[in-house]
Parts: sequence; C-alpha cells; structure tokens
Amino acid sequence: MTAKLLREKYTRKFVGLNKYSRASAWMLFSFYILQILASVGLGAMLLEIGFTLPSTLGMLALAVFIGTRMRGLNNIIHECSHASFSSDRADNARIGKLCAALLFNSFSDYRDEHLSHHAHLGDYDHDLDLQGIRDLKLHEPLSASVVFRHVVTPFLGRHLPYYLGLNMSARDGRRFQVMKFAILLAVVVFTALYPLTGLMFLVVPFVLVYSALNYWADCLDHAGIVSSGDDLTSSRNVIAPRLVRWLFFPRNDCFHLVHHLFPHVPARHLTATHDLLSKDAVYSAQPNAVRGPVEGAGDGLLFPAE
Repeated sequence: MTAKLLREKYTRKFVGLNKYSRASAWMLFSFYILQILASVGLGAMLLEIGFTLPSTLGMLALAVFIGTRMRGLNNIIHECSHASFSSDRADNARIGKLCAALLFNSFSDYRDEHLSHHAHLGDYDHDLDLQGIRDLKLHEPLSASVVFRHVVTPFLGRHLPYYLGLNMSARDGRRFQVMKFAILLAVVVFTALYPLTGLMFLVVPFVLVYSALNYWADCLDHAGIVSSGDDLTSSRNVIAPRLVRWLFFPRNDCFHLVHHLFPHVPARHLTATHDLLSKDAVYSAQPNAVRGPVEGAGDGLLFPAE
C-alpha cells in the first residue's frame, strides 16, 4: 500500500492550498467561454476567405482548439466536483453546473460517477467512470497492438457510443435543464442559418474533437495499469512542454497520478506538487510518475507559510 504511505507523509503538507478566489474562478470560467466564441468568430471570417490552403489549415486548427477549450470546461467540472476550484464552496456547484449545461452534461451525475472512480479505481463493479467504457478495454496490458488500437479508435469513431451523449436530465435543477435545451436549440438554429460555421466550429469540435480528447485522456491516465490495485501504480502523469500542457491538458490535467494520490489538491498546484513529490524516493521510483522537475513548476503555488 505505497499510496497510503505517501498520503500519510504528505497529506498534511498539502492541506489548505489556495483555491481561486470567487472573482478569479468566475473570470477563468468566462475566459474559456470567450475563447470558444472568439474562435467561432475567427472561423467564420476564415470561411469568408474560402478554402485556400492557409485558411483551411487555420479552420482545422480552430476546430481542434475549440475542442480543447471544451475539454478545459470539462476539467473545471472535474475540479468543481472536488470543491477545489473556487474558494466559495457554493460557487463550485454553480460553476460546475454551468459548465455541465454548456457540454450537455449533469454536474451531479458527473460528481457521483467521478467520486466512485476515486473510491473504487479499476473496480468495474463500483467504479462508475470506467464501468461505462469497460468494452474499450483500458485494463488490457499495453503492447504495440493495444497502443495502436487506442490511437486509432477515435479516428474510426468506435469511442462515440461511449463518449458522445446528451444528458438533458433535470438532476442539476430545472433551470439548468432549461438552459441545456435552450443551448441545444441555439446551436441548431445557428447551424441552420450558418451551416458551415455551425458544423465546423460547434458540431465537429464537440462530436469529434472533444470526445476524442476525452477518450485519449482516459487512455493516458489509466490504460494498461488501472488494474494494478494501488493508487500509486494505477494512474500516470504525462509530462509535456508547457504549451502542449496548456493546449491539450488544460487545468494541469496531465498530472493524473498526483491527483489520484491527493485529490484535494487544487489543479493549479499539481505541477509544483509533482515537483516536490519527485524528491521522494518512493514516488520518483515509479515509471508512471516521471521523475524530475517540470517546466513551469511552482507557478502560482501557494503553500501555506510554515
């Protein structure tokens, strides 16, 4: 039970790490929305230019970028489910429900499933997060053929039955259900009025890019090791340059091992928490941890003064 030993050693040190203030939390949430809207607007401008090689490449890049910003909203839901995003506990629920409505999801359902994932990692009978994607076989030991299968699965659309769905329930409250139907209607009307813009910069990012990123993230987090039986060895970090992390792993989502060891640590501190843990012989010995400091480690880290 090496994860238990690490928690006993470090949990107190990581208690009380600063979350975002209410103003900062709402501004950050709003910034993701603005990024998506601005990208849709820029995409519409590129469509007016026509399908030249530069404009086409720009449109493809924007579609991918919008998908990554949707992933960022999803990661805010994740933080809110742990009440680690905003310093105001009620705002975690409000922002989580807003993000979920924008992605046609339910914050309450997400929170229940995700907390079961932490409590029963890799147990298909009780881990509701992984239970729904059991047929995708993330538990299979990694080999060249298995890795290839995980890479190509989104390109073949085989992940869509598991990752593409609209949760239009009223579990988060009637007003959020109404909001989801209103957003869906707005997307349909917008796409009817501006077919190419709607399809390329709303539908494709959500249906193809966002769903693929969610699947690949699950693979990177747990594929091949989820059945190990210990939190220290059943998740992995993915260390990448800062720009790659910002784009494809928004909200420090690449430090999944750190998160499973210390789920109460706010995402803004995961980079520096990994850097500190890397000095520990038990943690640094794990190949899934990836030894050594990370570019940007310590940025925004606000450990309480000792």
